[in-house]
Amino acid sequence: MSRCFFAAFCILSCLLMAEGRHARAETSYRLGPYEIIMLSDGESAGNASLLVGADEAMVKKYLPNGTYSTAIQYFLVRTPAKKTILVDTGSGKELLPGLHALGIRPKEIDAVLLTHMHPDHIGGMLAKGRPVFPRAKVYVAEQERAYWTDAAMMKKAGPDKREGFVAAQKVLAAYGKRVQAFQPGDLEAQGTEILPGIRAISASGHTPGHTLFLVGEEGAQMLIWGDLTHAMAIQMPVPNVAMVYDVNPSEAIAIRLKALQYVSERKLPVAGMHIAAPSMGMVRAGDEGGYVFTPIDFAPVSGIELPQSISNDKKAAPAGKDAAAAQEAQP
Repeated sequence: MSRCFFAAFCILSCLLMAEGRHARAETSYRLGPYEIIMLSDGESAGNASLLVGADEAMVKKYLPNGTYSTAIQYFLVRTPAKKTILVDTGSGKELLPGLHALGIRPKEIDAVLLTHMHPDHIGGMLAKGRPVFPRAKVYVAEQERAYWTDAAMMKKAGPDKREGFVAAQKVLAAYGKRVQAFQPGDLEAQGTEILPGIRAISASGHTPGHTLFLVGEEGAQMLIWGDLTHAMAIQMPVPNVAMVYDVNPSEAIAIRLKALQYVSERKLPVAGMHIAAPSMGMVRAGDEGGYVFTPIDFAPVSGIELPQSISNDKKAAPAGKDAAAAQEAQP
C-alpha cells in the first residue's frame, strides 16, 4: 500500500512538539570513561495501522488502545579522548536547545554518526540550508549514502518519498568532504571501528545502510540500535512485526531477531531512537517467546529539566509481556 512516508515523519514530529515535551538531556549513562546522554524531541503515540505483519489478535493483546508509545531520541557521547559526538540529530526542532542546556555549542561537536538518513534522524543537520556543525565530520554507511543519492532509486520510490531523498541529498552536499562514508561490519564481529571506542554494525533492512553503533570498550559497552524497533510494546514480544517505514521488511525483521538475541545473551545494554524515555535498558528473552525490555537505572543530568513523561521517582515501564501485564493490573 502506498503511503506518504515523509509526511508521516513530519506529522509525528509536529505531534511531539505539540505535546510540549521539549528536548532536554534527560538521562546520562556511564560506560567506564564514556558517557552517553539522551536528548529528545519528545514522545507521542503511533497508530497500529503503521505495523506490518500484526494481525488483529496481536494488536488487541499488545496494543489494546490501537496505539503504541514512540519517541524521537538521539544521543550525545563523550569519550575519554575528550571528543563530543552526536548519534543522529532528530527532527531538528529541539536539538540546539538540548545542546545549549548542556553548555555545548555546535562548533564543539566533533562528529555526527548517522544510523540512517530518514528525516527524523537528520533534521538537525542543517539550518537555512547551511551546516549546523561547522567542525564536525559526518559518518554514514556507504550503502546509505549510495541509496539516497541514487537518481533511479529516487524515481522508483515515487513522489511520496521524494522529499526524503531531497533532504538527505542536501545534507550530504552541505557537509561535502566532511562526509566520511564507511563500510559497517558484521554483528558477530562487533562491526568495524570507525572512531576509537565506536564500532559500526550493519543492520540493513529499515534502510539499505541502517547502522547500529557499539560504544565503549570490551566489558563496558552499549549498543545504540537506531531504528531496530519503533513500537516496543509489540515488536519486543513479537519481533517479526515490521513497519511501513522499512525499505525491506524481511531484512529488518531478520536483523532485529539477530540483534535481540545477541544483546540478551551478552547482557549488553542498549539505546534506541524510538524508545520512550529513558530509552536505555536491558533486553532478556521472554518467558513465552519474544523479548522483554527493562529500562536501566540512570543518572539525571544536573541542572537539566526532565520531560513531563518521566521524573526521578517514576521510571518507564518494561516493554513486552511485562508491559501488558502491568496494563492489565491497572484499574
